[in-house]
Amino acid sequence: MNHTEAIQEIIKVIPESQEDFKENYKTNNSFMVINVFTKQIKKIIQSENETILIRCLDKMNDIYKKGDLALKNAVESVFIYSLDSLTFSCNKHYKNLILDKIPFELQRVYLHQVYKSGI
Repeated sequence: MNHTEAIQEIIKVIPESQEDFKENYKTNNSFMVINVFTKQIKKIIQSENETILIRCLDKMNDIYKKGDLALKNAVESVFIYSLDSLTFSCNKHYKNLILDKIPFELQRVYLHQVYKSGI
């Protein structure tokens, strides 16, 4: 899967994200695509829509597993790096829900990043 295919997959999960992807500069590379998706996930977290959030986390995992190297790097550099800031303002219950529902592959990458950084 490349970044163009990822856009189509993201739009299936979050149809309103299509508006964000209409701006050309947001669709010309994997990092911008994952950045837009991460911002959409942040909005979903703030609205506390658990059903859509779980679908988004699963889709991010699919993009990570099936994506080309650029998408994998983008997921690690943008989404995984942002995970702490995404959950920072959540109440404890919702933060635990997010961390419990994140797919194993992304959880493994997140833990690797946290422990690798020395935190």
